[in-house]
Amino acid sequence: MPLTLIEVCRKRSDYEVEQLLESVYEAQLIAFNVPTSDRQLRYVEHDPKRFFTPPDSSENFTLVTIQMFPGRTELAKQLFFQEIIKRFATLGIQDTDIFIGLNEAPRENWCIRNGRPFPGI
Repeated sequence: MPLTLIEVCRKRSDYEVEQLLESVYEAQLIAFNVPTSDRQLRYVEHDPKRFFTPPDSSENFTLVTIQMFPGRTELAKQLFFQEIIKRFATLGIQDTDIFIGLNEAPRENWCIRNGRPFPGI
């Protein structure tokens, strides 16, 4: 159940936003084998004056942050990174403008809904 946040510093069309969200979702399906119902993805556009990016990046800089359970292999994570890079490239985003951060939180730190801990705890 990854929780995904995509952050950018320029205005994008509704189509581009949908493609960014779908790209990350599809990468999760392929690399992490998440259930098809796991679609917790958010998209935020920042004012460039309020979102500092690396000095060598372009206006296409895209930050993807994902919170997820621990346990995915290094190979699965590398596949995930490559799937995002490949998909973002079709949207004109170069690999040098992509930053991906994975945060693994233990299952006991998750409350899915209705105040209940994650099943299996």
